[in-house]
Amino acid sequence: MIRLYDSHGICLETPASREVALPQSVCWIDLIHPSPEEEAQVEKLIGVEVPSRDELRDIEPSSRLYIENGAAYLTASVVWKSETDFAEITDVGFVLAGGRLVTIRYAEPKAFAVFAANTAREFAGLDGRDVLTRLIEAMIDRCAEVLESRSRRIDALSTEVFSRGSVSNPEAVTRDLEATLGVIASHQRTIAKVRESLMSLSRVSGYLQTMPEIAAEKVLKQRCRALAVDIQSLSEHADFISENIIFLLDAALGLISVQQNQVMKVLSVAAMVFLPPTFIGTVYGMNFQDMPELGQPWAYPIALAVMAASALGPYLWFKRKGWF
Repeated sequence: MIRLYDSHGICLETPASREVALPQSVCWIDLIHPSPEEEAQVEKLIGVEVPSRDELRDIEPSSRLYIENGAAYLTASVVWKSETDFAEITDVGFVLAGGRLVTIRYAEPKAFAVFAANTAREFAGLDGRDVLTRLIEAMIDRCAEVLESRSRRIDALSTEVFSRGSVSNPEAVTRDLEATLGVIASHQRTIAKVRESLMSLSRVSGYLQTMPEIAAEKVLKQRCRALAVDIQSLSEHADFISENIIFLLDAALGLISVQQNQVMKVLSVAAMVFLPPTFIGTVYGMNFQDMPELGQPWAYPIALAVMAASALGPYLWFKRKGWF
């Protein structure tokens, strides 16, 4: 799929035939799951090659930012599916050539949809350089939204986890806390993907500042510097959230251990309560010929009373110690 935008943010119609050249007024070309024919159309307009999906995957992390044949090639890792429990990272390619920006992507990050919906407001006679910096800014803003949303959800989850500690049903508490571990893992996965995306965008914004066509424009250079500052602050915020998640994970595991210890404590008390009567019953179950008290009429009730007293004694002692 090809989406075309001119310098005023107007979405242009894509030619019905792939043999027809793309309009010269195009400022931003957004390729979504492009076919080889669509790639050829764009290459004909901008005069340089467009990386394919396999080429985007094969690019080494150290070679994701370079200039070739007068065109700047950049690849950024962008987080998407952040609303789900399984956030992912997708590689997005950028080609800046002849004052036009070409984006190549095989996923639907929300930042692109939001940015495309506001192109008429964002664009004002801009060229591909402006579109690139503003698009990166939209991606950073999206990372900030994800961090803010996850931070609120983690705070709510923290309150829920610690409130479960007051529930009197250990089995139910343990079951709920074990289910919470999966939720905590989901939050940690998303934050890790956001941090990875921010790191990639940081490299892109830093590289943009070294490009002559960006450095020559004061506004663009200042915007790139502002992007770098935003990325730094968001990275620190992501680290803070990650530390909170680790604390919450440790707390949940600690509460599970406490609840399991409570169960073991009850079992231990029950064993100690029934151990003395069992001992007494075992003694009188022995087949010795000389056991004088067995012939007495009061022997049976006395034995029962001794058993009851031996069980009641440990129970009262444990109760006084506050073990249960």
